[in-house]
Amino acid sequence: MGLGEFFRNLFGGSKPKVKSEELSIDLTEDGMTINGRRIDIPCHLDMLKELLGKPVKTGKKHHGNYKWDTLGLRCYTNSGNNVVTCIGVKTMAGECDTKHDPTGMFKGVLTINGEPWEEFMSHGVDEEVARQQDFGVYSLFSEYADFEVADTNGCKGAYVGVEISIKLSAAQMDKLRNS
Repeated sequence: MGLGEFFRNLFGGSKPKVKSEELSIDLTEDGMTINGRRIDIPCHLDMLKELLGKPVKTGKKHHGNYKWDTLGLRCYTNSGNNVVTCIGVKTMAGECDTKHDPTGMFKGVLTINGEPWEEFMSHGVDEEVARQQDFGVYSLFSEYADFEVADTNGCKGAYVGVEISIKLSAAQMDKLRNS
């Protein structure tokens, strides 16, 4: 075990249970599967830990931001209750990467409604720096890799990845926070 791995295990995440290139994420209007296992948003963080391994926490005490660096995945939880409300999949470096973004890239397969995710997102609403697409109970968001030369046609490779969030009303969000 190298020094970096020692500190990662001591202070944050552990070695992932799968390799990034072995991951398969499929999103349909009926829900999401990761490597064939149903993982719907919202879900408890423990479900993702069981499937992917222990993540590194990047948020402050009351903000649950977690990432799996070598998998190219991140998630956000509601304050204090570890209920995951958003999963992010990073496929390339962007102009505005932060400490909350994984350092590695997702190398697996991500499909939405049976299509490669880039193709599906190319039909979304262009918002100058990103594309947004509602899909069933989910809201999907993809930032452009380079905001200056934003690819408004949605060509493959133009996005830094996709965030998959649940669309909930304010009342539903309050109920989640209090659960």
